[in-house]
Amino acid sequence: MELAIVGLGGIGASVGLAIRARRLPFTIAGYDLRPEVTKQAHARGILEIPCFTLEACANADMILLATPPSAMRDCLQALAPHLKPHTVLTDVASVKAPILAWAQQLLPHPQRFVGGHPVAGTEYSGLQAARTDLFEGAQWVLTPAAHTDPMALAQVSTLVQSIGAAPVLMAAEQHDREFALLSFLPHCVAFSLTALHRAHPTRLQGGSSWRDATRVAASDPTLWAELLLLNRRYTLEHLEVLINRLERLATLLDQGSPEPLAAYLSGQDDDES
Repeated sequence: MELAIVGLGGIGASVGLAIRARRLPFTIAGYDLRPEVTKQAHARGILEIPCFTLEACANADMILLATPPSAMRDCLQALAPHLKPHTVLTDVASVKAPILAWAQQLLPHPQRFVGGHPVAGTEYSGLQAARTDLFEGAQWVLTPAAHTDPMALAQVSTLVQSIGAAPVLMAAEQHDREFALLSFLPHCVAFSLTALHRAHPTRLQGGSSWRDATRVAASDPTLWAELLLLNRRYTLEHLEVLINRLERLATLLDQGSPEPLAAYLSGQDDDES
């Protein structure tokens, strides 16, 4: 089977590395908007067929879209006229409902598209961030729609399992709601903390709690601006709740009594926040 990976950053290239390490029966083609990245991935043995146009990827049996979300719609539109009826498409974006809507709108055979999101990756990006073991033990969300071809879903699920991940079937809206809390909100907090530190620099470096809280602020801010806007509904819902909790914490600090503050920190007064 030929697999074409569109976007040879940390996630896309890691899929290629994982397939190569396990000697799976895939011929890997690859395309990146930057030709030098495609050449580097070929030189590293991540892919066998370097593609220098997006249309060249349409010959594959399966296409994995691993581009930033801003490019996803354009990729679907460009690929659409060249796709074969049997071609399976999937993606790795961390927001699902908008991507599924674009696939439904733009693809000639939208039933062959399976939305996906590996709950893996780091704050680093680019080909240099690719790792062979990135997906070992990771959840990989698949978001089939009512019209999704069961055979397409089975093929993507098999690929996911073969590189060490565990498929989790979930509705796109549920994924976006849950991941807004699990990832989007922590990114909002991390970016805000680092902005606060820039405004109030310290002589101390900070310990592990600071590093853990701010690690993901090293992520690409342009990418995260795109993601936050695509999932703004659920991110705003969680952000508003967090703001209310911080305001409650500020009130308790102002009151200066340890008992209600300890109750808040231990979660005993969650109904009041």
